[in-house]
Amino acid sequence: MKNQALELNHWIDETARICGEVVVDCSDTAGTLETALTSAAELQQKHLELEAITQQLATEIGNVAQATAEARLLSDAAREKVEAGNATVAASVTGFADMIALINRLGTHIAGFAAAMEQVKRASQSIDSIARTTNMLALNAAIEAQKAGAAGQTFAVVAAEVKKLALDSRSAAVEITGTVNSLATEAEKLAGEIGSGIEGSSSAQAQFSKMEVLLGGLNEIVSQVDDRTNEIASNTSAINDGLTESKRVRMAVDAANQSMQAQLAHAHRDISDLERRSNVMFDKLVHSGLSRADSEFVELAQEQAERIRIFTEAAIDAGALSMDALFDQNLVEIPGSNPVRYRTSFTDWADANWRPLFDEISASRDEILTSICTSAKGFLPTHMSKFSATPTGDLAHDTRYCRNGRLFMEGVDVIAKASEQDYMMAVYRHSGAGGNKAEAVVRNVYVPLRIKGRRWGDLEVAYIL
Repeated sequence: MKNQALELNHWIDETARICGEVVVDCSDTAGTLETALTSAAELQQKHLELEAITQQLATEIGNVAQATAEARLLSDAAREKVEAGNATVAASVTGFADMIALINRLGTHIAGFAAAMEQVKRASQSIDSIARTTNMLALNAAIEAQKAGAAGQTFAVVAAEVKKLALDSRSAAVEITGTVNSLATEAEKLAGEIGSGIEGSSSAQAQFSKMEVLLGGLNEIVSQVDDRTNEIASNTSAINDGLTESKRVRMAVDAANQSMQAQLAHAHRDISDLERRSNVMFDKLVHSGLSRADSEFVELAQEQAERIRIFTEAAIDAGALSMDALFDQNLVEIPGSNPVRYRTSFTDWADANWRPLFDEISASRDEILTSICTSAKGFLPTHMSKFSATPTGDLAHDTRYCRNGRLFMEGVDVIAKASEQDYMMAVYRHSGAGGNKAEAVVRNVYVPLRIKGRRWGDLEVAYIL
C-alpha cells in the first residue's frame, strides 16, 4: 500500500508538473501571439501611413504632371517668342548696318561739302582782294579825270561806276565769307555728331550682335527645357502607373494582414482560454491536497498571510498606521522613474515594516523566489530588499531590481484579485528574478489578505520546484 501511495503521489506530482508546463507553454504561446498581433497592428498602422504617404505622393505626382504640361506650354510659347525676337534682332542688326553705311556716306558728303565751302571761301577772299584793287583803280581814275577837266567827265562817270561796283563786290564778298564761315562751323559740328553717331551705332550694332548670339543660346536652352519637360512627363506617367500597381498590391497585403490579424486574435483567445483552464486544473489539483510539495508552500503562505494580518492590525490598534493610509488609492508618480513607479501614504510604513517580513519569508526556504503583498489593484507598496534597489537610470537594471512601487495587473493576477477562494494557484515564467532563476518556471500562491475584515489584496509567494 505504501508503494502504491508513493506511486500515486509520483503521478500526481508529475501531473502537477505537466499542468505547470502546459500553462507556461500556453503563456509563452499567448505572448508570442500577442507580439504577433501587436506587430500586425503596427504593420496595419504602417500600411495606413504608407497609404496616406502614397496618396499624398499621387497627388503631388498629379500636380507635377499638371505643372509639367503647363511648363511645356510655356516653353513652347517662350521658344516662339525667342525665335521671333531673334528674327527681330537679326532684322535690327541688318537695319543698323544699312543705317551705319548711310551715315558713313553722309559723312563723306559732308566732308566734300566742307571742301567746296573752303573753295568758296578762297574765291570770296579773291573777290575781296580784286574789289580792293578795283576800288583803288577807280579812285585813281577819278583823280585823273578831275585833272583832265571837261575832257575827263565821261571817264569820271565810268570811274564812279567802277568804284561802286568794287564796293558792292567787296560787300558781297564779305557777306559770302561770313555765310561760308557759318556754314563751315555748322558742317564741322555736324561732321562731329555724325562721327559720334557712327561710333555709337557701331557699338549698338556690336551689342545687337551679342544679343543675337545670346538669343540663339536661349533658344537652344528653351529647346533643351522642352526636351526635359517631355522626359518628366513620360517619367511621371510611368510613376503614376507604378503607384496604381502599388495600390493594388497594398490592398492585397492589407486584406491578407487583416485576415492574419483575425486568425491571430482567434488563436490568442483560444490559447489564453487554454492557459486559464490549465491554471484552473493546476489550482484544483493543489486544492485536492494530492500535491504534497505544493501544499507545503500553500500552508506556509497562509501562515505568513495570517502573521502579516495580525502584525498590521496591531499597528493600526496602536495608532502607528491608519486604515486610510493602508487603503490609500491615490498613486503619486515618482518623477523620473522608468519603469514608472508610484507612492502612496502607505509606502513609508510598508518599506519599514512589511519589507523585513518579505525578506524573512523568502529566506525561510531555498525554493522561494519572491514574497510580496499586492493590492486589489495590483500595486506593490514595497518589495523584498533585493528588488527594491536604488534606481541607476539603466532601464534593464531598474526594470529587474526596482520593482517596489510598480503596478502588476495582468493575466492570472486579474483572476486572483477577483477570487474569493481561500487561496489560488498559478504557474508562469518569471522574467525578472535575476541570476539563474531569471527564466524559471514559477509556481505562485495567492492568499487573500484581509485587514480588519476588509480585503486589501493578496500575499503572494512564488517558488520553484
